[in-house]
Amino acid sequence: MICSSWVCGEVKRPGPCAEEDYDVLVVGAGIGGLAAAQELSRYGLKVAVYSEGPKGGHNALDGEPTISGAPAREYIDKYAVEVNRGIFDGEVLISGGRCVKPRYRHLVLSTGGVEMYTPMPGSRQVLLASEALASGINGRKLLVWGTTEWGLRTAMALARRGNQVAVADNSAYLRDVKYYQGVRSALEKLGIEVVHSATIRRYRDGVVELKAYMGKRGVETRRIEADAVVSAVRTANLYAPLRLGLKVFYSFELNSLVPRRNGFGEVLRLDERGKSAGGTNIYTVGELYGAIYAHLEEAHGRLLASYIASKEGLEDADRAAKALEEFRAKIALEANWLYNLDLRLSRGTDYSDLYVEPNVIDAPGWPYFWPNDLDEIDGDQIICPCSGLKLSDLMRAVDRLNKSRVEVRVTSDEVNRLRHVKLPTVDQMAGGPSPCFEVFCIPNMAIIAGAIYAQKPSYLLYGRPKQLYEPT
Repeated sequence: MICSSWVCGEVKRPGPCAEEDYDVLVVGAGIGGLAAAQELSRYGLKVAVYSEGPKGGHNALDGEPTISGAPAREYIDKYAVEVNRGIFDGEVLISGGRCVKPRYRHLVLSTGGVEMYTPMPGSRQVLLASEALASGINGRKLLVWGTTEWGLRTAMALARRGNQVAVADNSAYLRDVKYYQGVRSALEKLGIEVVHSATIRRYRDGVVELKAYMGKRGVETRRIEADAVVSAVRTANLYAPLRLGLKVFYSFELNSLVPRRNGFGEVLRLDERGKSAGGTNIYTVGELYGAIYAHLEEAHGRLLASYIASKEGLEDADRAAKALEEFRAKIALEANWLYNLDLRLSRGTDYSDLYVEPNVIDAPGWPYFWPNDLDEIDGDQIICPCSGLKLSDLMRAVDRLNKSRVEVRVTSDEVNRLRHVKLPTVDQMAGGPSPCFEVFCIPNMAIIAGAIYAQKPSYLLYGRPKQLYEPT
């Protein structure tokens, strides 16, 4: 695995930790975190921002226009916020040779996301988009996987640096049609071909073989020359949430496991049945909240700041509530999927205070996946690059746990049986804790297992829960 990020190394505490007090600790320097930090400072609160990555996160790497038309750098440069270099392991801050035990009234998680290590047939090497952009790679033939805004931005940035680039995705439609329409002419000028409704079935001798689903035209085979596949499929970074002991649940809208939170971003406490039972002093912003566009990250960061200030008595609570309604109206128009997700995470499915986790019907981080076409699975694909765990290892573990081979082809006769399939937990797969395992492997394993066995992804972390609606 090619990875220069701190996530792929060890996180060691350098010795005794000095205590430091903050009103608000912001972990991560994404655009939402920067916006929240600057606004909170204006209220007179003592705010500290710690991040091991670049200021602005992955948005600082490409220079291409965002969906608003402005490059992300314009958002990042607005904020004269001091960013301290450091990693938060859930208890302490590790900053170079220093160890700080923070005491804070509020903790804001602006840790963003990571590109998924997309399992490839033949276990071929995958480059992560952030790594490819930061490395200055040029003169190569690259296939970028993912047609989101970030995937298309990555493709254009890599093409401008002298690479021959194509883009592919296993979505039936382009994942961000609006953004694609805005940059279509730029893509064409750069010679970037965009293919959707395709899966990767073979990667050998510098050629990626795509199985393209063409509707009434049937299935076609496409071949694209590629020195490497670049994954631009992002998922929320789970390192800090898991280290803090937060429960995370699958969202198909985000292709992520995320904590439950209210509309402002305040992480919710959950009772033994999974019902929301009040708030906490931990908050999500940016990708962990669901705001994947730069301008929405910024807007939500400011909203969150007003909410925290209202809890401190520094802002009128009614004014903060009005700001939330205005933000919800904004996302209802610009990102309706985020509006719907916000309601489910904050109020529960059907306003029940329970979040009923959806099934995996789409797996953008698994290029092999196409719904109802998984009767034969290449088990050689690596799903945990940190340990070399392969898909076949996971499937054998499922067979052992269920004391028989579990067929993965879903027919009407087998659906009921799949509902009762037992999945091994993360602990049983002998992984972690390590940053690499928590960040790359847990999302891969949970989402891919959910796609194969028609199970809820969180079952891999916590096991099958009790019936949600049983009498108390």
